Amino acid sequence: MELREYWSIIRRWMWMIVTITVIATLTSAVLSLYVIKPTYQATTTLLVNQKYSSSAMLSGLYNDVMTNEALVQTYSDIMKSNSILDKVISDLNLPYTAAQLSNMITVDSTNQSEVITLSVTSKNINEATQIANSLAKTFQQKVVQLMQVRNVQVVDPATVPSHPVPVSPKKSLNVSIAFILGLMVSVGLAFLIEYLDDSVRSDEEVALLLGTAVLGVIPTIESTTKKVPSASSEAHSVSA
Repeated sequence: MELREYWSIIRRWMWMIVTITVIATLTSAVLSLYVIKPTYQATTTLLVNQKYSSSAMLSGLYNDVMTNEALVQTYSDIMKSNSILDKVISDLNLPYTAAQLSNMITVDSTNQSEVITLSVTSKNINEATQIANSLAKTFQQKVVQLMQVRNVQVVDPATVPSHPVPVSPKKSLNVSIAFILGLMVSVGLAFLIEYLDDSVRSDEEVALLLGTAVLGVIPTIESTTKKVPSASSEAHSVSA
């Protein structure tokens, strides 16, 4: 098919393409603005440094076997352990289980650096901030008992911004994706309907289907003559 034939199909089904695209875009906008509840994120950072309170033997063991970068993954696992999560739930009187709270927490370290980023997502920014700070404090205390070291410090505690911005839903992104998907689906549906339609609309299609040249085409001629009134209607008008 030539490009003009593609364009002809799009023009023929333009009403459907526009309708589906507009419905998809409006639906995404309504869901993002009024249905989906916004989720906020609070972040605190921890530093794993070289300050130990253990004996010289333990310090040497850590220096020989592990670096602080390697300890980051271990600390991440400890931070999301049930013992620490249960302590945070008890201290803040949270209506969550340890598994639910664990799903709200993200622990990350960029390129295995000595800085651990602790993020907590919640539908309430104040709650997310309290959980992040409580989790960092509880972990800082718990790691002393478990690892016998004091090498974790809070760099930046979580704070509540004056104008909190939700991390989800991303309204503009959702609307843009819905617009693109609606456009793609509607255009694809239009071409699918054309593909399944076996009717012949032009002399080019006749020549393509029969494999012969078209000798002549009879055009559709619309009548431009006025309707001649019948004899009964003329008699009626004369008698009147």
